[in-house]
Amino acid sequence: MHRWPWWLGLVLGGLLVVAGVAETVRLVRTGDGGLWFWFPTLVGGGALVVAGTLLLPRSPRLGYVLTTVGALAGILPTMWTLVVPVLLVVLIVSARRAAAAADTGTTP
Repeated sequence: MHRWPWWLGLVLGGLLVVAGVAETVRLVRTGDGGLWFWFPTLVGGGALVVAGTLLLPRSPRLGYVLTTVGALAGILPTMWTLVVPVLLVVLIVSARRAAAAADTGTTP
C-alpha cells in the first residue's frame, strides 16, 4: 500500500471540507437557501473522504466504502470546477485498487 496516493485523499477531503465551511458561512450571511444540500455534500463528503483515506491501510474495505461515498457526495457540488470531480473519480479508482491489493496481499 506504499504506492497508494493517500495524500490525494487528504487534499481532496480537506478541500471539500473547506469549501463546505466557506459555502455555509456565505449561506448564513446572505440568507440564501440550500444549506441542507451544501453542508452534507461538501463537509460530510470531505469528512468521509478523509476518514476513509486514513482508514484504508488498516481496514481496506471500510476505507474504500467511506472514501467512495464521500467522493460521490462531493462530485455533484463541485461539478462546475471540472477538475475536482475528475480527481475524485481518480481517488475512487485508486482506493479500489489499493483495497483489492490489500485483500490479495500484494502492493498496488
